[in-house]
Amino acid sequence: MRMPSLWQAALAVAMSATAFVPGTAFAETLSLWARASSSTAAQHMIDLWNSNHDDKIELTTIPDNQMVTKLATSVQAGDVPDLISFDLIFMPDFMKAGFLTDLTAELSADPNQAKVAQAFRDLATYDGKLYGTGFTPDVSILLYNKDLFVKAGLDPESPPKTLAQLQEYAKKIKDTVPDAYGYYFSGSCGGCNIFTQAPMMWGSGATLLPTSGDAPALEGPGVVEVLTMLKDMWEAGIIPESAEADTGANFFATFETGTIGMVGSGGFAISALKANHPDMNFGIAPLPGINEGQASSFVGGDVIAIPTGAKNADLAKQFIAWQLTDEAQLEGLAKNLILPSRTDLADNKYFQEEPRYIVTAQAVGIGQTPYAFHFNDMVNADQSPWLTMIQTAVFDGDVEGAIETAREVMRSIAAE
Repeated sequence: MRMPSLWQAALAVAMSATAFVPGTAFAETLSLWARASSSTAAQHMIDLWNSNHDDKIELTTIPDNQMVTKLATSVQAGDVPDLISFDLIFMPDFMKAGFLTDLTAELSADPNQAKVAQAFRDLATYDGKLYGTGFTPDVSILLYNKDLFVKAGLDPESPPKTLAQLQEYAKKIKDTVPDAYGYYFSGSCGGCNIFTQAPMMWGSGATLLPTSGDAPALEGPGVVEVLTMLKDMWEAGIIPESAEADTGANFFATFETGTIGMVGSGGFAISALKANHPDMNFGIAPLPGINEGQASSFVGGDVIAIPTGAKNADLAKQFIAWQLTDEAQLEGLAKNLILPSRTDLADNKYFQEEPRYIVTAQAVGIGQTPYAFHFNDMVNADQSPWLTMIQTAVFDGDVEGAIETAREVMRSIAAE
């Protein structure tokens, strides 16, 4: 009988040895794509996972405006990452296109999924199936300058709780504080305004974006009222003239000047203002509706999902389950002053020293996210019906005509 060569014997020994070392021979490296604006938060989660798991995850950052195209082409080419984190607003389009893996069985059996903000759960559902869950949230809030409140004779600890109060307080700031304005918004930015003005509409009871050609659009209380409030403040000079042409470049920067009483903004404002303007005395509050108790917000940020055709789907599912645990939500997100996607963890030990984070995290639980196909065409495009409606209503003064025209265009887009 022929004896095996020395190298064959050595190889057999090596293989038998490694086969019985748990986590060594079978450790994998998973890939996760995240858009640039959320990559820092994603990296915190990845670092925490990598610190105590044999299977590692590597982050690839994708420019925000390339994510949609890159996912579509990668699915078609059969070369996808194991995990993907992207703007939750694109979930309906991605699910409908078949780009994402069905996670219904896994998420439905996970008790932590029931604690995720309702907005994430709604946006990740298509035809009764779940295709993702919350990952790194952001949320819209009302940001206000407490020093200007004091100068105007307003209580800095009592932000407006209704649209009428918001307009009243804004007028008082403009009337009593030299060189100050009561309110600001970016008049040429569709995305900015769906984030900050829309919650005041749907919090009041409105339905904004249609899901089909004959679905409700821009209907219910709040649409006329919010647009009329903005129009009246614009005509009274309570909003600075620079707002009309602002495409979003000064969405936050104008408030930083200290001359704006109130503005719709996002949770990011807390850390930004504390870092860049440590002496500014500012407050955070939910965006109000018509009546007290109707406060709401736009739940934004990123969902996490598994692209169709992912090579390590089973391990990817383990990561998705893990990132909903207390450990990940608190040590990966809250510890780094990032909002958790689970609403039961809004008031946590890391936010105790800065209550403004608690207020912002609680807004995740009361907010909504519009469920719509072709969101970019309806809202973000330069000539979108949403943006055109705001500009026509506020700057041209035709509220009713602006709504009716936008409704027709939105429904035609939804019918495509």
